[in-house]
Amino acid sequence: MLKLFDQILSLITKVSKFVMLVMASSIFVIILFTVFSRYLFDFVLSWSEEVPRYFLVWIGFLGAALAVDKKEHIGFDYIYNLFPKGFQKIFSMLLNLGIAYIAYIMIFYGIDFCQDFGGDWMESIPFTNIWFYTSLPVSGVMIMLYVIRDQIHLFSNLIDSSKE
Repeated sequence: MLKLFDQILSLITKVSKFVMLVMASSIFVIILFTVFSRYLFDFVLSWSEEVPRYFLVWIGFLGAALAVDKKEHIGFDYIYNLFPKGFQKIFSMLLNLGIAYIAYIMIFYGIDFCQDFGGDWMESIPFTNIWFYTSLPVSGVMIMLYVIRDQIHLFSNLIDSSKE
């Protein structure tokens, strides 16, 4: 069962990385086109500022979730390395609980935010903000799943090391 859970999260990670790559590439193309069209043709698309901004928010939230998966948050890593090796496993579990609490806040208030403001229209394109605001609960769910997986692995390792 744990192997299936790992495979599902691996697929989520791959899809997230692909989505982030597409969004980052789109930002590059849109900004490049905007600069050239502004200076060569004195023409700017009305959505050329808004869409890259929204993509950047999604990239930031997805990147934060992937950083939790890889344990690459700078502050957490620094604090983690301050502790002796024996205490690091326990600290990792406590740290996971803190991260899970933050993920819970992201999910709970992100859904609330989507319900309250998701129906508002974007400034320059005919879409509602729901797809933009869902970045918060989506990344919160991803963070929660990564933390659950890590916590299961930590418990497994702790039980295995106590048997030796």
